[in-house]
Amino acid sequence: MSQLHALSLAHPSHVAFPASRLKPTLFDLRPQLGECRLTLPRLPPRVRSLPVVRCCSAPASSDSKASNGMSGFFEVEIQVRDYELDQYGVVNNAIYASYCQHGRHEFLKKFGITPDSAAQTGVGLALVDLSLKFVSALRCGDRCVVKVKISGTSRVRLYIDHLILKLPNQELMVETKATAVWLDKNFRPVRIPADFRSKFDQYLHDEDST
Repeated sequence: MSQLHALSLAHPSHVAFPASRLKPTLFDLRPQLGECRLTLPRLPPRVRSLPVVRCCSAPASSDSKASNGMSGFFEVEIQVRDYELDQYGVVNNAIYASYCQHGRHEFLKKFGITPDSAAQTGVGLALVDLSLKFVSALRCGDRCVVKVKISGTSRVRLYIDHLILKLPNQELMVETKATAVWLDKNFRPVRIPADFRSKFDQYLHDEDST
């Protein structure tokens, strides 16, 4: 027999293996194991990605009602501009932080703290924490008032509260709490200078007495 003819007979389709050399498959074991079912874990329903939340639907708290017209707040009025809106036609969340910053800068001028003085001396207050609670949303052309006050102090920290209210009804839009620290020229937290600390303490004392 030629070598070519021998190779043609060795094609896998012509080869029969003894049953003892074959490993049983899952289908061969069905009579012994009974019906086999593959159970997959139940997956949670797919959640669609949501757009950025523009405001939180939170009921007005007793604090927000009492804050309207509160004497301890320094006030700055702002009008919403069209380029401050997001794709939903309301003020972008990040803009409210800018509103608070503007009100905070104007408020701190009462204590002799300005961005220019901080730039010249290399020392001053720096924001380290800012939390915003969104209650409702402002739209283009709305007028609002940013109210700012100091709520407490420590050796190196100043705690500042902000309220953003829609005019003319002073409806609460955003409530914000901020923490600032006093930095030295190396941008390290240091104790608030005594002269500024006395001004802050006097402010808080006047607030408690009103």
